[in-house]
Amino acid sequence: MSNTVLLLLSLGPLALILALIAVQRANAVDEAYTGEVTDRWVASSSGTYGTTTRSMVRIRTDAGRELAVAVDARTYKALGVGDRVVKTPGTRWPVRSE
Repeated sequence: MSNTVLLLLSLGPLALILALIAVQRANAVDEAYTGEVTDRWVASSSGTYGTTTRSMVRIRTDAGRELAVAVDARTYKALGVGDRVVKTPGTRWPVRSE
């Protein structure tokens, strides 16, 4: 009986963290904005599994918010400082507006 309680107590926090991450990602996909790319950079960090690289862009929305958005490599290469971008609900990353 005590092993079952111990198992539940150890898995509970992990399940809560995974649920919070899922909600955060779902909210990011549902978000919509238009704005301008004001900065872009590549951040890298070293860990136990090697180097991890993240491509980032900073966007100033038309509503005045400043966002730092992690994007994939293709989106990073497609966007430059000064580009107008649009992020629609249901898409993961912003795209250059036409």
